[in-house]
Amino acid sequence: MTSTPEGLTTGLSATRSLVVEGSKLYSPTGKDEHSVLSSPAMIMEMELACVDAVRPHVKASAGFHVDVKHIAPAPQNETVETTATLIEIDGKKLRFKVETKLGDTLIGTGTHRRAIVDL
Repeated sequence: MTSTPEGLTTGLSATRSLVVEGSKLYSPTGKDEHSVLSSPAMIMEMELACVDAVRPHVKASAGFHVDVKHIAPAPQNETVETTATLIEIDGKKLRFKVETKLGDTLIGTGTHRRAIVDL
């Protein structure tokens, strides 16, 4: 039987801020003036927010499932906030609700699953 790390409970959360610039950009037209937050950059922020949420209780974890929708653009040089909240613990498997917002506008939403790994 797998024991849950001490202090690891649902409801743990973390929020990260990211300026949409540089390697985080994608332009659907190839023109710089149309550059927006790329889906891979948004998903990476979601993964990192999940890691941050459980960092005090989990030494290492690996992502194994991403189910997100990228539903609105975030323009270049804007700042987005990504929040991850732990919503389920099943042994060593963790499930998070993830959201990326630009102000009050929802940019992306979904779930991410990670597994606690032994080092």
